[in-house]
Amino acid sequence: MAPDPTFDLPWYSWWVLEQIRKQPPRLLSNYRNNINKSNEDCIGIHMVWNQIRQILLSPGPKSIDSIADTLVNHNYVDIESSYEAILSVKDLVFSVIGLQTMLYQPYFDIESPGGYRILDEMSGYHGSTRLNMYLSSDSSARSLPDFLLGFGLMLPPPNYCADGNDDDQRLFNKIKTITSRDIDAYVLSRLCGMNFQWVDSLSCHLELDKHSGTLFLYRYPSFCVSSIQQNESCSKNEGWESVLHSCAAEIHGCLPWADKESVNELLREILLSYRVIFSQNRRSRAVFRKLQPFRAIPKQGRDQSLTDFCLKKQLKYSFMPIEQEEYDLTTDFPHLRSRIAQLSNYASGKKPRSVRRLWKDRRDSPSWLAYWSALAFGLIGLLLVLIQTVLQILQYVESIQSSKRD
Repeated sequence: MAPDPTFDLPWYSWWVLEQIRKQPPRLLSNYRNNINKSNEDCIGIHMVWNQIRQILLSPGPKSIDSIADTLVNHNYVDIESSYEAILSVKDLVFSVIGLQTMLYQPYFDIESPGGYRILDEMSGYHGSTRLNMYLSSDSSARSLPDFLLGFGLMLPPPNYCADGNDDDQRLFNKIKTITSRDIDAYVLSRLCGMNFQWVDSLSCHLELDKHSGTLFLYRYPSFCVSSIQQNESCSKNEGWESVLHSCAAEIHGCLPWADKESVNELLREILLSYRVIFSQNRRSRAVFRKLQPFRAIPKQGRDQSLTDFCLKKQLKYSFMPIEQEEYDLTTDFPHLRSRIAQLSNYASGKKPRSVRRLWKDRRDSPSWLAYWSALAFGLIGLLLVLIQTVLQILQYVESIQSSKRD
């Protein structure tokens, strides 16, 4: 089987190695080739990585248990009939799936071993993609889509409202269209006071913490590009589909989960969202230039394409949707519809608290023009009244002085 083409991305090898270093040593202790985690060229991890990837890309439903069993049956790992070793193999599979899909980062709590945990990347906020941070050990028997759905809606299906309360459902049905001015970075940061927090998991993209005013953004868009290209190559029988697509649900399945055909649509929406938030407005591009999405990350771990998607006026990718002034959420952002609707509603509810911000808030151009026109005419009228009053006073003073002279 050919090596994982995702490693062609300049930053990906560094990122994978950094994640491997964070995992407990026991995960690789049963691998027959005795992987050394300090190996800078990732040769060791590539071997077990490709074995798990090959299993994931093979036909048929998958679960963590079935993948672990395949590794054991083919003597890729040596468990020596040890229960702890079997759990370590399952934990290894869980970790590699997270790194290959970038849907989550695995987290192992030394003080509370057992089960499956994912890393908290959103500072304690639990949105629709992070309803649970922990799943029990017996959940590994579920199919991958069902297992991942246990954590949250990481791969949302089109036009699905994940929030069950009535207010969110009404909002979901109410907001049908948005303009780029509604949620661009200038409006969000300068007028709404919102903070941007960059994350490594694409499932967290556009999650909004209303209490802290924080919008979470995925910082590795080239992974989306690579996954789309892998899937398109597979469709042309020129290569293998991405592991991300292999975690999709079956078409016409009963789970609220994206199927293989709609994963590409979700990835395109993520890429388009960078354009809407940052690229389509000059002032928003200036906001991005001041951000530090790769702060504390060395150069080899930075994705240059993030700057391209957020700053360049034109992109070379043929699969990118056409940029517009107004977007229909049901057709342009069906998978991210719920998140964008919440973001638009949050931004529209934030009113300027100073004259300066009021002047710069041009989201509603007719209202802005009407307000400032009325204010201008009011000030002019007040000025004319003031001038007339001054002239009358001067006339009165002059008449008094004339009477005294007489």
